[in-house]
Amino acid sequence: MSTEKLDVTDLDFDQIKDNLKSFLGNQTVFSGYDFTASGINTILNVLAYNTHYNSFYLNMIANEMYLGSASIRNSVASKAAMLNYTPRSHVGASATINVTVVPTGDPSFITCDKFTKFSSTIGGKQYVFSTLQAFQIDKNLAGAYVKQMDVREGVPSVYTFTKDTSDKEQRFVLPNSNVDISTAEVTVKVSPSDATSYAYEKAGDFTAISGTANIYFTSEVSNGRYEIQFGDGSIGRALTHGNQVQIRALVCNGEGPNGASTFKALDAVGGFDNISISTSTAAYGGAERESIESVKFNAPKTFSSQRRAVTVEDYKALIFANFPDAESIQSWGGETSATPVYGKVYIAIKPKGAEFLTTAQRKTVIALLSDRKMVAIEPVITDPIIYKVQPTVTVKYDSAATTGSSSAIAAKVKTTIQNYNSTDLRLFDTNFKFSKLLTKIDKSDDSIKNSLMTLKIYTSFIPSLLTAVTYRFYFNNAIAHPFDGYLGAISSSSFTYRDTAGTLYDACKMEDYNGLIRVYRMEGTIKTIIRNNIGSIDYTTGQVILVAFAPQAITNNIVHIYFEPVEEDMIPVREQIFQILDSDITINVTDVNILERRSVSANSTTTTTTTY
Repeated sequence: MSTEKLDVTDLDFDQIKDNLKSFLGNQTVFSGYDFTASGINTILNVLAYNTHYNSFYLNMIANEMYLGSASIRNSVASKAAMLNYTPRSHVGASATINVTVVPTGDPSFITCDKFTKFSSTIGGKQYVFSTLQAFQIDKNLAGAYVKQMDVREGVPSVYTFTKDTSDKEQRFVLPNSNVDISTAEVTVKVSPSDATSYAYEKAGDFTAISGTANIYFTSEVSNGRYEIQFGDGSIGRALTHGNQVQIRALVCNGEGPNGASTFKALDAVGGFDNISISTSTAAYGGAERESIESVKFNAPKTFSSQRRAVTVEDYKALIFANFPDAESIQSWGGETSATPVYGKVYIAIKPKGAEFLTTAQRKTVIALLSDRKMVAIEPVITDPIIYKVQPTVTVKYDSAATTGSSSAIAAKVKTTIQNYNSTDLRLFDTNFKFSKLLTKIDKSDDSIKNSLMTLKIYTSFIPSLLTAVTYRFYFNNAIAHPFDGYLGAISSSSFTYRDTAGTLYDACKMEDYNGLIRVYRMEGTIKTIIRNNIGSIDYTTGQVILVAFAPQAITNNIVHIYFEPVEEDMIPVREQIFQILDSDITINVTDVNILERRSVSANSTTTTTTTY
């Protein structure tokens, strides 16, 4: 009998089956056997499938053992727990409201209890918002009872457990997977019949936890639910038999209530029902539970930082893990800024669905970092500097090669540019690749023969009116300057300005002249210089400085500065972001229809150009 061994290294189904055939064919008892016969072929299929399934299963088990390769949420959460990382739960949206109460009588103050409920409706669905602390509403000088309150979306829910030391497998798992675990309040009573209770705090620094500390731990377990764990007497106080655990938290709806701006009271405030509400800050920050991809990204980084902000990367890791509104984050040491500043770390944050943080969001981030930063380092939250790209695209297409109109071709090209903006731009550290975009445009439709693209860039700022202020812009890419820098490198939107004699002129703009920036206005075809020197431009570095710039009036309070880059590929630095707005896209479609016209010539070309 043959002693040839079966090849066990191949895990593909067809290869497994071929290996089985080869192995059996080398056995004396199967010499000359037809393995394609239906009976034996079916048996071989079963054996191959069984082997394939088992190998796949074992491979999956091996993958789930490591955070980087795990794909099942329970596995990812378990591996994250080994790094002392708890995946973020659903987060209720936050809002700030102004509550006015009209009481009967003349009380010295009114108390708004903790977990007082308010509501707001979005898309026909009502959401409940609750206070997370009690508020005292005092009478103001006008005799009104008004108080600004922070509220969080979610319905207060209470979960009660009794410690049973005889149950070695006892666990305190919250049954609702939509709990906002950040709102959890944990108290422990000696027994159900004993009213004495003790508040427990979420565990912080392990090195500071004694065996008698009233602390608890959280971890994500099966089905996205959260478990509350207590100490063992060495790290944190251990529960004793009969202790009653009470956990109160908000059950929320994640992203749904974001943007809520109209509120009404669901509960009486201080026993009074005559309540009116205005909104100071619309609801923001609501988020779904942290995704598997986010956990795999954040857990190692949070572990390496030990939840402390030491390096610039630590700041990014902490904010990403605890501030779900962040879409993109950039951080850098002040010593690497264009103008070096020591002892500071700068953090630029682009929030989801917006260009800049709101005041409330900025306060949230500052509070997050306040107890994690190094004593000697000051974190500074700054806004992104957004450079908007204005592409002008000329597309040549053959109308004979498509049933679509020129407007349909233009629409496809515009969609291509929009998709490029969404996938390749809008975030920190995303370069503008000219050739990549142009290639995508050429592939927008099979009828497109070729395309050309030119670019202009602009940045925007809100200057102080009537006050002379110096402004600095660091494009960090070379700026094109025709005529060796004497004319035409930059331009601007219009504003109102005074000349040196104090005369006020409207419709003024900026331009550069031989490296200096001046203010001018056009009267027909005649250019009048209003101010000769209000700043300078470095064409090589892309630095623009406006010195003592003092506009008197501005349309929409915004000034745009336009220029052309030398290089078609552009690289952002620090807080810079490149972005293409739909309104900044210009598309010229040229129909080049090449027909064989024997009566005129061998080929005739008909060209029609339309701008969209």
